[in-house]
Amino acid sequence: MVDRITLEIDLTPEEHQKIEILARQQGYDTPVDYVRALIGSDALAHDQAYFWTKEWQAGELEADEDIAAGRVAAFDTMEDLIADLMDYE
Repeated sequence: MVDRITLEIDLTPEEHQKIEILARQQGYDTPVDYVRALIGSDALAHDQAYFWTKEWQAGELEADEDIAAGRVAAFDTMEDLIADLMDYE
């Protein structure tokens, strides 16, 4: 018999969506499978803990929204990037 501990995590809808996306990107069938893999691995290394802070996750969500809305730019050269940045001065 396997001992089990129930873990309940209170997530916002945005946080839950982020975990679902990460689970799919990593090839897991469900978010639960993904979290189980994380708990059993070094993926939660101390030096990567910042990534899971509320502040960092808010930035990740904002970046995902910007990408989905097309608020991104791509440049062929570094010079093109610098020229674009200079236009904002």
